[in-house]
Amino acid sequence: MCAKSSVFDEIYSFIENLYVVDVHNHLNPSSLSPKSYEDVIFYHYIVTELASSGMSTKSLEGLKGFERIKSALPYIKFLRNTSTYWTLIKILHDLYGFDSPTIDESSFIKAIDLLEQKRGDEVWAKNILKNYVHVKKSILTFNPTERIPEYDKELFIGSLRMDPIIPNISKEVIQYLEQAYSIEIRSPNDLLESISKLVKTFSSHIVSFTINVQPDDNFIKLSPSEKEIMPYLQTLKNVGVIDATGRQYLASYLLNHLIELCKEYNLTVQLMLGVKRPVPGASPPDYAITVFNPQQLLDLTTLFSRNPEINFDVFISDSLLNHPLTVISKNYPNVFLSGYWWYTMYPEIIRYFLKLRIQMLPYNKIGGFFSDAYVADWVYGKAILAKRQIAHVLTEMVAEKYINKDVAFDIASALLHENAYRIYRKL
Repeated sequence: MCAKSSVFDEIYSFIENLYVVDVHNHLNPSSLSPKSYEDVIFYHYIVTELASSGMSTKSLEGLKGFERIKSALPYIKFLRNTSTYWTLIKILHDLYGFDSPTIDESSFIKAIDLLEQKRGDEVWAKNILKNYVHVKKSILTFNPTERIPEYDKELFIGSLRMDPIIPNISKEVIQYLEQAYSIEIRSPNDLLESISKLVKTFSSHIVSFTINVQPDDNFIKLSPSEKEIMPYLQTLKNVGVIDATGRQYLASYLLNHLIELCKEYNLTVQLMLGVKRPVPGASPPDYAITVFNPQQLLDLTTLFSRNPEINFDVFISDSLLNHPLTVISKNYPNVFLSGYWWYTMYPEIIRYFLKLRIQMLPYNKIGGFFSDAYVADWVYGKAILAKRQIAHVLTEMVAEKYINKDVAFDIASALLHENAYRIYRKL
């Protein structure tokens, strides 16, 4: 046990200081720091757990500031076992010197004071990214219906999150495209032209598209014609509502066009799989559950096989998808697996993902981290969580003599930053 502990300490010490590429997050590059302590303490992962423990939606969403955290204290004690709460306490301890083992009646004011001292401190927030997490590059999430933000080009680049267009295009988005790109959208070709102009505008600021495919979406396997699209487009533009078939047809039509634009601009596709939202009655603010749809995997293999020149980086939130997608990645050189999205950002699942992926795949196929964070503090917390699990998995493999320490160091470097440059060729 002592020998294994010594190997873990050596591997973790090496991993702690490695550069990291954060391939998916929701950071605001001009506001990396929390606007208030609530951005840290009430991160949405924590809020979902508070709701699950019994805290009322009225209190969670209706109260603000001091009253909100006081109302949360009776429920916070039930979170002391969760990995998300461990991460929150780790943030407070490591970054702010918080010396209490938990947030309770005797310590919550100190936690607030420590966080508020750094509120709005962008130098501090960037210091967290550069010197605590060792972020080498961070891929921001850009909204296609918003202006490109100002950002530090040495540290950041973008991914264009296509949710407002695929599969959720609306009358309002069509109107936005018409106004922004000076084109009247009267036909499917006009719609494609507007999307081409949009992507051209963002092309020098992005390395990928991000596409969230819900488990009951079937647009990947469709291939509708312009004639089939026309009535749905007209109805959406004039009435504002189309049926589920029309929604899937339009999504498929636009996806096929985006794939061609990926080839033109050398972009990677980030695919997010395994979450169904919103689900009535599920805990706020997520209102989401995980769902496994095996038919969707067959649809994806068609997409992957038709486009071998495009890299697909897949994020999953349902652990049931891990083995099937690892098998797919093994069969398709252009399919990569990165990180632990949403409901999989927990040590047990992270280790399961990593063990299977490292055992089955060449290690240049695996991305070991992304934060999905909204402020710099949570990039740190999640990076610490992920790095520890990488160290545990590699230590176990060294102890069982599957690999030696030199190989473990090579794998760790690949997982945390080297592979990102292979997957995202424009980084």
